Amino acid sequence: MPAIPKKLLRSLPTLTEVVSVPPVLSDRAAVASPQPEAPLDTEAIIERVMERLDLSLESHVREVVEAMVQEQFREVQARLKQKVAVAVRQAVAKAVAAELKEKRPGQT
Repeated sequence: MPAIPKKLLRSLPTLTEVVSVPPVLSDRAAVASPQPEAPLDTEAIIERVMERLDLSLESHVREVVEAMVQEQFREVQARLKQKVAVAVRQAVAKAVAAELKEKRPGQT
């Protein structure tokens, strides 16, 4: 930090009397964290906190559930496609076999 010029020091006023601090302001703890006037109502605090959390929790839970449902749907969809493909192949094979059997009546 640079030195203060002597000319500036001479022009600054000096404190010539002692000022006492009122007792209320001298206690830093009281100034830093004032005490509540009434005891805390635990039920009211819990209710307010739950109200604040309700919306954020609801959206977060919705996102998680949607992700899980999408994952389950993809798995079910893949299994369903396989089962439908097998069923279609079997139906087509039976239909072709029946058609061929009708075209060749003498063969068994």
